[in-house]
Amino acid sequence: MTEEPENRTEQAKEESSSVDREVLDVIREEKRKGSRLGPKDTAEERKKRKLASDGLRAIKAKDARTFTEVLRQAGIRENSPEWKNAWKAFCSA
Repeated sequence: MTEEPENRTEQAKEESSSVDREVLDVIREEKRKGSRLGPKDTAEERKKRKLASDGLRAIKAKDARTFTEVLRQAGIRENSPEWKNAWKAFCSA
């Protein structure tokens, strides 16, 4: 008879811990969605990080062709102020 309550207690702990994890995951996801501090789409966030790392790598290697391609992928148009500022930074590095 003493084994039955212990089994129920262990079972209840296991169920509550799995539910707690699920609840915490949902809470985290909702907080992330509600946050206005960053991109809501993780794929977009990954793309931005990749562009930034590619750009940094191109600057360090002094590879003008790769740097130009990174700027185009980032959506920066030629002859725009952003394009000119990027090239100033590239040439001074």
